Amino acid sequence: MAGRRVGKALSEMVRTVREGPVTVRYPFEPASVSERFRGKLDIDPAKCTGCGVCRNSCPAGVIEMVTIGKRKIGDREIENRRPVFDLYTCISCGQCVDDCRFGALELTGGFELAVFDKKSLVMKKALKVVE
Repeated sequence: MAGRRVGKALSEMVRTVREGPVTVRYPFEPASVSERFRGKLDIDPAKCTGCGVCRNSCPAGVIEMVTIGKRKIGDREIENRRPVFDLYTCISCGQCVDDCRFGALELTGGFELAVFDKKSLVMKKALKVVE
């Protein structure tokens, strides 16, 4: 009985040696992600209106609206706000992307979010006002 198990294990080892490795040699070779992968959040500042819907829909509370000035609309003066994202606590659920009616947000294929300093994962890209 033990001989049959050894023979089966040996044949399995030979088969896997012939087929080669299944894993990717990351980081020495680029890793590919599937089309539906939800990675690092990104924003297009030109499309962002500062409406705050993304902040209201975020279940993890990673979006903070920051006032960057004021703008005139007719005879009223309103605050010009933009989102700041804390990617360290983002769960990549995509709720903000789905709720942004202006298409300013997207989840990219980026997955390398391991850093030494958490503050480097605070994305202030939207604060650059594009006129």
